[in-house]
Amino acid sequence: MLKILVLGDRFITCETMIAVLEEVFLDSGEKLEYICYSDNWPVEPLIRNDEVSEFVGDEDEIAALASGVDFILTHSAPVTLKVLEKASESLKAVAAARGGPVNINSKACTERGIPIFYSAGSKGGAVAEFTVALMLAESRNLGRSHGSMMYEKKWRGDLYVNDKSGNEIGSSVVGLIGLGAIGKRVAQIVRGFGARVLVYDPYIKQEDILAEGLEPSDLDTLLKVSDFVSLHARLTNDSRGLLGAREMSLMKSSAILVNTARAELVDEAALVKALREKTIAGAGLDVFVDEPLKDDSPFYGLENVTIASHLGGASKQAAEIGAKVAVTALYQYITGNGIPKFCVNPEVLAK
Repeated sequence: MLKILVLGDRFITCETMIAVLEEVFLDSGEKLEYICYSDNWPVEPLIRNDEVSEFVGDEDEIAALASGVDFILTHSAPVTLKVLEKASESLKAVAAARGGPVNINSKACTERGIPIFYSAGSKGGAVAEFTVALMLAESRNLGRSHGSMMYEKKWRGDLYVNDKSGNEIGSSVVGLIGLGAIGKRVAQIVRGFGARVLVYDPYIKQEDILAEGLEPSDLDTLLKVSDFVSLHARLTNDSRGLLGAREMSLMKSSAILVNTARAELVDEAALVKALREKTIAGAGLDVFVDEPLKDDSPFYGLENVTIASHLGGASKQAAEIGAKVAVTALYQYITGNGIPKFCVNPEVLAK
């Protein structure tokens, strides 16, 4: 009998996790026992403390359930030192149904010989589609028309005039900053519209970009010629503040900036200034330095921005894929039938 602590929330629910566990372990011969806990993410925003970050949930309540469990499967709930100590010698592995398991104390797990598995790329399709949706929404005035009609009962015929009409993606140059899994998917989608796609990614060889049917570019050239600039880079010390006032000054006055990656890639103050002064046409934003936005956020009230409450990864498929990748890693670890692909501390597996 394998005892599993299932830490669900209101996106990847306990029911979803258990259904995936039953499916993946169906032919394993293992009997599974579940202890369930659910937190209130994403209705309740993510927080951090001195030990872990981007979590929701009460570590004391979780620790009280952890005694004697063989595995912990989580999404947004914290797996802290207190939880690990309560699980004691029985705990064999922790799996996170998310791409960045920052809600797990990796140092404490490694010291105890506990591998941490995670679900890289599970939200890739959802974020890519959402990125293109933001391009369309901002360029074609969808949010402004909807808001005026729904909340003011105002018909916005003025949005049809030439100087307020947007660009079709199929007739545009789309500049992608970063060509990871999400960037590649965005490229596939916009090329389906007929767009020309430029790519700036210093970590990928030019021949590999060309092999995707895309055009490699330096950053300044990409900014100067693109009608849509979309961010898909990882946040590192080098990429933090990648787009500042100088970079935005290079962009076309008709260009739209889209960010579904990390807010810190952009100098927010410089972006607000560019939007207010209309040195760029607009922005579509799903990520912000302060989440949720504060009441006095400068983004509120701007007429040339489409904003969303970090919804890029919110699809039913993303929830199911996230759970399945994490559970499959547990299955492989337990049965030896395959090697888990995504492990935070592979040195533990090597032992």
